[in-house]
Amino acid sequence: MTSVLMLLNLYLISFLAKPITSSDIQSRILYGETAKIEDYPFYAGLDNCGAAIISNTWILTAAHCVDNVHPTKNNYVWVGGETFANSIKVPYNKVIIHEEYQKVQGLPVNDIALIKLSKPLQFSKKVQAIKLPARPTSSSKVVFVGRGKDETGKLSKHLQKVDLVRLTTEECISLVPQQYHSYVRRNIKLFEKMNICAKRESDMPSICHGDSGSPLFSGNTLIGLASYIGKQCSQVRLGFYVNVASYMPWIKAATGL
Repeated sequence: MTSVLMLLNLYLISFLAKPITSSDIQSRILYGETAKIEDYPFYAGLDNCGAAIISNTWILTAAHCVDNVHPTKNNYVWVGGETFANSIKVPYNKVIIHEEYQKVQGLPVNDIALIKLSKPLQFSKKVQAIKLPARPTSSSKVVFVGRGKDETGKLSKHLQKVDLVRLTTEECISLVPQQYHSYVRRNIKLFEKMNICAKRESDMPSICHGDSGSPLFSGNTLIGLASYIGKQCSQVRLGFYVNVASYMPWIKAATGL
């Protein structure tokens, strides 16, 4: 089943890749708006990714962001700021990667991990935990924040926000060439468990490399973590996110939250 899922995602990525048009050329073609940390105080930064604060001691991110972390080295998250420069650096001493995490054809499966901080966070208007999902949400209007690569090809220095539309499974599948539809539908439950598909309403790119692990949310509830897109950010329209609701039993068992 996993190989089927990976093939589906590869087809989606390649099928949605489109050349840049003049309408893509804006000050921020990949994100949209500069964000204030007070509006998204649950955002946390890693060296190469983003993450979400889920309690005063636990951070949630994508597994591929921390699968090479060395526990003997000094490891940190950055909280409470729009940039690394104005954030608080907090050490962590433990990483729990989902036991079924793996990479198939270079793409992550069960791409979720927990980070335990060495000391509790002091909550403030700039540092807060995001609510975890009690059940899957059907909201189609979602928001994403991150500090990945921008249109310059470099990591954004400032936190960015973009409004996205969550696609239903059928909408996602409809973007796959017709000849693959019946093949994919036999594995819909697996697809829905692992993935959330989201894109902009307009025909523009959104997330990019360096956004992995950053939060996708509806209202004050976390629903996804950026997992992967295609290689060329400027040409890809659809992003794939870890479906956090499906992993709540694992999160609760690991953290006690």
